[in-house]
Amino acid sequence: MQDFTISNGYFYLWNTYLKEREMDWQALNLTDVQARQVQNILASSIDAQSSLNFFLELLELTESQLQVSNLALEMATCITPANFGVLGYMASRSGSFAEVLEYIMKFHRLVIDGEQVVPMQIEQDASKIRLYWPLVDDSNIILCELTLAAMVQLAKQIAPLHDFLLQQVEFVHRARGPLVHYQRFFQCKLSFEKPYYALTFASEGLSIRPQHADPTLMQLLVKQAEEALAQRKIHTDLAQQIHWIVHEYFKQRQQAPKIEDIAIELNISVRSLQRQLQSLNTSFKLILDAERMKRCEILLNQNASLTLIAEQLGYSDQSALARAHKNLTGQTLLARKRQLQLTNKNAIK
Repeated sequence: MQDFTISNGYFYLWNTYLKEREMDWQALNLTDVQARQVQNILASSIDAQSSLNFFLELLELTESQLQVSNLALEMATCITPANFGVLGYMASRSGSFAEVLEYIMKFHRLVIDGEQVVPMQIEQDASKIRLYWPLVDDSNIILCELTLAAMVQLAKQIAPLHDFLLQQVEFVHRARGPLVHYQRFFQCKLSFEKPYYALTFASEGLSIRPQHADPTLMQLLVKQAEEALAQRKIHTDLAQQIHWIVHEYFKQRQQAPKIEDIAIELNISVRSLQRQLQSLNTSFKLILDAERMKRCEILLNQNASLTLIAEQLGYSDQSALARAHKNLTGQTLLARKRQLQLTNKNAIK
């Protein structure tokens, strides 16, 4: 997987947290190479981006040496709008939380970027709104927790009366420390080991006006964000991104997506999506078929019934699944099932 890049604001936040503890980052047991990297990052613009993997290395060292119970939650208490750069300032100066969400959806790559970034999704009904996104890789758990906590902390800072009607927070991972620390920080219903990271709050929260809303400044900030996004070299391989989205559909929703679903996820038209895939010498059908076979392999290993597999992969029946498997892999479905059963049986021995 390509290394994600994240805003230098995360590194600035880490440095601020250490200062709050009256500790200099140079006191950590960093290698000479790591120390030079930190110096270069902290000397660069907060809106520039650096390696997520390196950031995770620093957090691992910090957790180990400081022996903190939950580094993500402790760091989040130090967050300011500046740590999310221009997007953070936009959040604090927007006219409402509805606008904040709009800008997050549009400019999220200014904070976290990479070929497998999946945009935040929104569900809304008359009483509540839910923001959610998947865990792309297990190594990113602490980043997801930190980002969740930072978003909540920022919202409490910029909302009147420190209240934006938060109802529930969901985590993909297990609690990374005593539950009381999570409850004290979020002060709402918490759920762990869920399919997505998510924030749910009352719909009336959308109309809340940040305390420092500034329409005039917002015009300048939006222009700055648009220019920054245009200048960024987005290394996204469209085909790889669609592979990931289809994979998530099968994993989380147990169903095959339609091309219309993918177009909505990517915020482009179906026709534009088809043209772009054609320029890459592929198609949605080829990607879907490849991911179907990957998912089929997983379900066969889980000893799922062929009827269930056919249903989840979007085939009309077991026979259609068998024909597709033979055409795409050159091996009959039953032969592959027996092969996997034999392999698993020998592994147990």
